[in-house]
Amino acid sequence: SASVRILCTRPDHTKKSKTMTADPRKAAEEYLEANKLPQLLELMTAELLFHKPDDPRAFIIDYLTKVKTGGTRPLLDEKDLETVFGMFDVVQRGVINVEQADAALRNVLGPSSSLGLEAGATLTKEQFVDSMSKAMQANVPYKQ
Repeated sequence: SASVRILCTRPDHTKKSKTMTADPRKAAEEYLEANKLPQLLELMTAELLFHKPDDPRAFIIDYLTKVKTGGTRPLLDEKDLETVFGMFDVVQRGVINVEQADAALRNVLGPSSSLGLEAGATLTKEQFVDSMSKAMQANVPYKQ
């Protein structure tokens, strides 16, 4: 009796990175950062812990749906940034140095973050809030 062999294949819908890295760990890190997934997960987790919904799975689905249609927003607002400034301006001089501002940014956006300002410069509260707001807005996972 004759046998029939059927070969089923599925198309590969995954997008391959244009720059492949030989180190799989490095490639995974590059993928996560390129898609801003750590930031998205951090924002989602913060929202989840803030609201503490009875049904966390439904909350996550709703959150991701809103992100898909409306984007995300930075975790800290202007008032929060003013508070952060005050934490670094412990002697209330009204200015902090760039190194302190970069430390604040690294705490919010991660270890490789920098405002890119000249070392040794100082920032007023208004300059700090403006610089931090711009840096955070540039790094939100998904923009509107």
